[in-house]
Amino acid sequence: MIKALIFDCFGVFYPDPVFAYMRDPQTPKLDGEALHDLDKQAAVGALSKQGFVKQAAKITGQSPLETEQRFFKGVDFDNKLAEFIPTIRAQYKTALLSNIGADMMEGFFSHSDYAKLFDEVVLSGAVGIAKPDPAIFELTCKRLGVELNEAVMIDDMQSTVDFVRTLGMKGICYEDFEQFSSELETLLRPQ
Repeated sequence: MIKALIFDCFGVFYPDPVFAYMRDPQTPKLDGEALHDLDKQAAVGALSKQGFVKQAAKITGQSPLETEQRFFKGVDFDNKLAEFIPTIRAQYKTALLSNIGADMMEGFFSHSDYAKLFDEVVLSGAVGIAKPDPAIFELTCKRLGVELNEAVMIDDMQSTVDFVRTLGMKGICYEDFEQFSSELETLLRPQ
């Protein structure tokens, strides 16, 4: 029985600004790889937001202020998803699980957003474990008070969805709200 829904942030609530930079045809491949490396360092808590901005500014050739705006100011928020989550919280526990530095979520969610949307927030940089390490999924489920097989991971990366299924979790690869809600409805339908 499903008891919890666990949501990724980037690619679900917001487009991923690092991946957008990497996929931009104007971005030199080495710059994209360097930025992705910074992102991975931040995801395990090895790089602060300030350190990321400083180094990313050198890579992108922008000022630190422009760099901070580009990578830490949420745009294109999925309002449909945000409006849906409070309607299911009486029935299901919810969590945000994101590979991001502990001090990097400001600009995307406020404390009141967290309270409205999630029972738990697990940021990889704060716990020192990043997806796809099984320990971060186990930790998130433990904090929610559910077993792995009682949780659904909603992520934009098919590889993550495939991986959590090997752990016994359910998974939905998020493309847009309509596709997600249809798949979730099927998944939650009594067998």
